[in-house]
Amino acid sequence: MTSPLRQSRTWCLLATTLCLLFTVRPAVAQHAGDIGVLVEDDSLVAYGPIGCDEMCGVHYGVFGDTGFAGYTPNPGFDAIAGTLPPGRVGFRVLEGLRRWDPVLGDWESPLDVPESLSISFITLEVVVEDEPTDGFDLAVQPDGGWHRHFDFELLSPKGVARRPGIYRLDLQLYSTMGLADSEPLTVAFNYEATQSETDDALASLLPGQECPGDLDDNGIVDGGDFGLLLAAFNTSDSAADLDGDGLVTGSDIGALLASWGACP
Repeated sequence: MTSPLRQSRTWCLLATTLCLLFTVRPAVAQHAGDIGVLVEDDSLVAYGPIGCDEMCGVHYGVFGDTGFAGYTPNPGFDAIAGTLPPGRVGFRVLEGLRRWDPVLGDWESPLDVPESLSISFITLEVVVEDEPTDGFDLAVQPDGGWHRHFDFELLSPKGVARRPGIYRLDLQLYSTMGLADSEPLTVAFNYEATQSETDDALASLLPGQECPGDLDDNGIVDGGDFGLLLAAFNTSDSAADLDGDGLVTGSDIGALLASWGACP
């Protein structure tokens, strides 16, 4: 059954769409925070977020940013006019919904996440649960742009409250025009998470960051890494040899402690 919130938003969107039919004009700028879309070497490319500063490369949304708890239309997708040939662009979800576990310092398995994520646009909807799922596609604008904002809503089983935290959506863009699919991309959604949880979860998603001491590659230097280093003590284990002298010793423990906490 469609929720009253979804019904209300759908009527608003339908009314807005009718108005836009008479007022449409070409897009002239991209929106800060959106995921940029372009074509390179006959492939779709998702980049951004547009206007990013400290968190470039991590796509981010906040449930409740428009006044509806557990709902956001952000981030959107934005290809400027002239980017795409006529056709359709869509998405597929590559993994089930995951949530950052601040105790374990890692992402929960989708099987351990009772919440689900609704992704909709007007009358189209898919619900992301614990498995990959096919999404849907929308037409490229007549001017060759593709500026779309889906409705994202965090759902929970009946009678169970949604848990605060950072939720992770892994997806990929495709087209009907013969363009190669985009590389996988990740969106982190914040539902009443603490600043510490947010920082740690986003840090784990930043690719290519050097983080000496993060031996288990979870984005944080913590007790788990300390245990791995101790297990390799007095060996030539290259992963735990942080100072590169050929042997895991006390100086490597010092290097690990100097990097303690979330990776940069």
